[in-house]
Amino acid sequence: MAFTNDPIPLDRVPRLSDDAFVPVDRRYLRVRLTGTAITAVVVVIVAFVASIWIDGSVAAGLGVLLVAVLAGSAIVAAVEVRRLAYQLRDHDVSLRNGVITHRTQTLPFSRVQHVNLTRGPVERAVGLASLEITSAGPNISIPGLALAEAERIKQLVSEYSHVDVHRDA
Repeated sequence: MAFTNDPIPLDRVPRLSDDAFVPVDRRYLRVRLTGTAITAVVVVIVAFVASIWIDGSVAAGLGVLLVAVLAGSAIVAAVEVRRLAYQLRDHDVSLRNGVITHRTQTLPFSRVQHVNLTRGPVERAVGLASLEITSAGPNISIPGLALAEAERIKQLVSEYSHVDVHRDA
């Protein structure tokens, strides 16, 4: 049989539908903001302690600057969580994310090697989980999923890709 490598017309390439992307759970914003709030508290404490050893106005200025940066990162997190969404199709899973640079990753089920469900302490507190799908190439991590939804997607990806699933703490 002779080797062929014919071009594929673009109209035959299946398209991702923007309407079919499923946003992550809204509670995920709380998870992101909790991390930012903890960092802000640590920054304020460090600035207060530093003010004992150095000029208080310099330490206070640095503290205010760092808290302003953290407030900016909280705004970016809110925008990022609004954009974060996934899509499951017959042959692949896609993730849409990014604030400044919009990104869409698609991972065919045939490339999936592992599927892991992870839950950090804040995620556990609000009933969320992250689904990590690894492959020989790029990996996809979908954070901010309701636990039941994450378990259903994990099972579906496992069945479609014929891999074992793992559950971490």
